[in-house]
This record gives sequence, C-alpha cells and structure tokens, in this order.
Amino acid sequence: MSASVERLINLLAFLVDSDRPVTARQIRQTVFGYGQPSDQAFRRMFERDKDTLRRLGVRLEMRATDVWEVEKGYVVPDETYRTIDPKLTEEERTALALAVHMMRTGGRPPGSDALLKLGGARFVEAAGPIGADLALESERLSVVFQAVFERRRLRFMYRGRERTLEPYGMRHQRGRWYFAGAEMGHPADDTRTYRLDRAEDLELAGPAEAFERPREFSTRDILSSLPWETGPEMAARVRCEADVAWWVESRFPGAETVERGADGSAVLEIPYFSEATFINQILASDDAVEILAPPDLREALIRRVRGGA
Repeated sequence: MSASVERLINLLAFLVDSDRPVTARQIRQTVFGYGQPSDQAFRRMFERDKDTLRRLGVRLEMRATDVWEVEKGYVVPDETYRTIDPKLTEEERTALALAVHMMRTGGRPPGSDALLKLGGARFVEAAGPIGADLALESERLSVVFQAVFERRRLRFMYRGRERTLEPYGMRHQRGRWYFAGAEMGHPADDTRTYRLDRAEDLELAGPAEAFERPREFSTRDILSSLPWETGPEMAARVRCEADVAWWVESRFPGAETVERGADGSAVLEIPYFSEATFINQILASDDAVEILAPPDLREALIRRVRGGA
C-alpha cells in the first residue's frame, strides 16, 4: 500500500476513534505518516489529505476543543460516518475476520476492534505465515500484476541472469508471492515459477496483448513444483465443528466429506504433504478442528500444543 493511502487510513481512524476534537498539532504528533520536518510541509500534506477525504465523502468539521472555545479541532461527525448494522451471519463474520488477518497492507498488524463492532467472530487468528502482505512487495507486485493483466512480457534479473517472461499468473502461498509463465527461449508449455522477493529490476517489456495465456493454465500450477508440495501424499482424517467445516472444506484442496453431522459438523479426509505445514493450518482453527487419524499426526499436534517438538 502506498504511503499516502496508509496515512489517510491512519488519519481517518484517529479522527473517528477520538472522543473529542483534535488539533492539527495533535494529528502531526500522533498520526503515523506526518513526520515532515517543517510546519509548511506538514500543512501542505494535511490540506491535501483533508481534500481527499472530502472527495471520498468523509466530512470534517471544526469544533471547539473546550467550553472556552479558545482552540478548535477536527472531528468526523458520527451521524455522517456511522453505518447501519449489516446483520452479518456467523459465516460472513468469520470470512471477514479471515480476510482482515490474512491480508496485510503494511503498518501495524490489524486489530480486532472493527470486527467486534460487527459482532465479533470466533475464528479470527491465522497461525503460521499464511497471510499476504500487500505492502511488503508493493512496487514489484504492481509491475507483475500489470504484466499478467495486460499480457505484457516481463523482464527481470533472477539468480544473476536476465530473463524475459510471458507471465500467466501470480499467487500467494504461506507468506510469499510467486509468479509463473513461459520464459522466452523455452517452449510455451514449459511453465516456470519464480519467487517475487528474489526477482530484481522488474520492468514491463513490449506492448500489451503480446501473448496468449494457455487455456489449461491454472494458478494452482504455480505451486505444483514447490518444495513443500513434493514428496509422498498422505491423508488425514479430521472432525470439524459446524461453524468452521465450510472453511476447512474450501481451504484444503482435495478435501472430501466422509461424514456429516446433524448439527452441521463434518468428518473430512484431507490430503497433505508436510506434517508441519498441515499442523500449522489446523492450529489456526482455534480448537474447532480435531485430528482423528493417522495417530502419529495427532500425536505431533498434541506435542505442538503442549510445547514439545
């Protein structure tokens, strides 16, 4: 996320959460992003940000900070900004919680205050590096995304060699971004995968619509040859409580429902390759998923919970 967008979000959050009018001086000292060395530079930036908020429909008002009305500050009136209760279901709140905790946009980690105002959610924390941080590689992400979307060739340095790629797609997996496509000089069906944080000097090369994406290509193909997805496939059997069964079924590719309870709970059989990675994802369920088999996987989970190896 760009610095200006993050600053606007921080400013709006500060104004909305404040229980009294706040002065420009307080905003400069408190809101992350207003670190300008001079008063003039701060004033120019602050005025631009106020205009942007007004264009977005957020009305700022000036009100006295005390009964003597000596000093005035800024407020965002509740009546112009408060929204009606959207009446979200438990599943909708859970899905929203997952999005908040798995999709980062830089700055501080997301809190749960906003989720609590919407009724809260039982499952809100994601254990392990399965979230996506859009700010971590924002410039590189934007270049690759544009190349994929416009079907433009991509030139970059990777492991000390310059490459030109026809990018077919990109995907996030366990804390890292990947993109894949056909490298120039190789067959079009020879799809190769690259880690975004290892690609340097990314730039667009050539016009839009320079190639056709293979019809059979899927973003799942990007992960097909990654180290943790190789090795013998194993199967786990788990029991899921009703409020997370739908999430587990959608989260684990290849999951099959073996048994469905009258209360909405389910017993699933799930293929996996890495014991450690699978346990990380199960721990994210906040005790709503129980491993039934195999016994060694269940014991490994118990050891993790108890702080063992």
